[in-house]
Amino acid sequence: MSSGQIYAKTPIGDEAVRQSTRVVQRNLRMVLVQIDGKLSVDELAAKIGNARLVENAIEELERGGYIVPLAQQSAAWAMRQLNSATDQLAAVPQSMPFGPATTNESKGDGGQSQVSRFSSFGKPVLPVVDAAPAELPQDSEDEPAAPRPWLKLASWSGLGLLLLSILALVFFPYNNYRPDIERSLSGALQMPVRLESFSLKLLPEPHFALGGVELGDSEESRIESIRIAQPWRLLFSGADGVEEVTVVGASMRVNRLLALPAVGRPGALPWSGVRHVALRDLRVAAGDTLYLGPLQGRLQFSVGQLESATLETPDRSVLISAKPMDSGLDLLLDGRAWQLPGLPATFPSFQAKAMLREGSLELREIDASCLGGLLKGTWTLSWNDRLSMSGSGVMTRLDLRRISADLFSRLSAEGDLGGNIRVSGRGDDWPGLWRSAVAEMTIDVTRGLLTGVDIGEAARRGQGAVVRAGETRFDRLRAVLSVSEQGALMRDINLDAGPLTATGQARISSAGEVNGGLLVLVRSSVSTTRVVQTLSGALPTLTVSAAQ
Repeated sequence: MSSGQIYAKTPIGDEAVRQSTRVVQRNLRMVLVQIDGKLSVDELAAKIGNARLVENAIEELERGGYIVPLAQQSAAWAMRQLNSATDQLAAVPQSMPFGPATTNESKGDGGQSQVSRFSSFGKPVLPVVDAAPAELPQDSEDEPAAPRPWLKLASWSGLGLLLLSILALVFFPYNNYRPDIERSLSGALQMPVRLESFSLKLLPEPHFALGGVELGDSEESRIESIRIAQPWRLLFSGADGVEEVTVVGASMRVNRLLALPAVGRPGALPWSGVRHVALRDLRVAAGDTLYLGPLQGRLQFSVGQLESATLETPDRSVLISAKPMDSGLDLLLDGRAWQLPGLPATFPSFQAKAMLREGSLELREIDASCLGGLLKGTWTLSWNDRLSMSGSGVMTRLDLRRISADLFSRLSAEGDLGGNIRVSGRGDDWPGLWRSAVAEMTIDVTRGLLTGVDIGEAARRGQGAVVRAGETRFDRLRAVLSVSEQGALMRDINLDAGPLTATGQARISSAGEVNGGLLVLVRSSVSTTRVVQTLSGALPTLTVSAAQ
């Protein structure tokens, strides 16, 4: 394949992204999620970090029909639309939207037509005139057909009747029924509901629009618009005839979200006909300053009970599967090339189980690839009072060079980093939370290199020596590292570089100034030399002084 080729998802591929069971192989799904019709093969390889994995995955996805070259995308989607065009027609149901339906039995030829029933708005909708067509005489082959002026008149009359019906639907004063809808929604959601408007929209497709929906007693939980497709279902069948609803621009607090029937507590929505709810630009407020989102996705209902939810970020870097529980929402997170806000590091892959409660988000069984290695652990974010967080984890084979480049630009070091980490913090907002964070790590670096300091040369020169810059290679470095906004403290240093070992501690300020002391032992076949050294200077270049 060409390295500059751009691929796009087919309808099968787009559906596979929303249904995680369609593509279960981790490498295939990771590549499929990132394909957006804009990134070339080279750009995908650079973003994911594995060119061979990307090429193999693209070949397999293309064979499976999940992706096509960008030039073939329109044809793939056009075929999908052609195959599903006939599925859009539905029979007109026979009940009323917000009240009991009036039932009329057919009484032979003189009975009332069912489509002439009245909706709950109190006006007849789409009247139909039943008329039996007159039998037409057969024309003789030798005589020209007689003109039929009544046929033309009937055609124009039917067209005029249709036009009048459309105008009646468009200009009908739907907003007069806004109080009735507010009462119906308030009963369904078991909380006060207020609407700014209720109207019929014809573009981009016919739908009812409920605008400016406020939930509860304050304006903190608000929905920009609720769209009900196929408005004739609501007109003729009532709320139970509505199967799909689109919610746009919803913003609500976590406690309000979990208080909805069929979400965070036992119960079911009275509107048992709703099966799908599409979400666009959902934001969930956690505390006074933190928002989880924006998110988009779909909710699946069965007999008014929420079965599952599938959500994702706009860039599809995080996929969220949710199920209601008695104590909150049980979540499954799956991230690809995801960057946690507030941190410069990116997670090529991220998986975790989580529980969303009224005052906290608890992540457990975190399994993430980060900075060239792996990170496993737990993390909890709470917002009952101020924002606070706490977490712990195990680091395995993190690349010290990438850590230096991404997190500590003043430090120049190499090696494989492992160990344990604990982190905590409190703040009034998200940036303040990370500024106040305190991390405690027991680090273990193997096959490493420190650039900008030469401990071995200072020890070789002996007492009174002063050595600036250089580098120190070592087999293993162990220490306890504490990091905060004020700087870092490295204590219990134990450095092993073959015949040279060193112990001590060093303090690093937030500006990169270093002060520390080491006891260096240099062993030979005949003797052992002890040298006390002091460290000073500013990262990345330090000065080592051997005491006299």
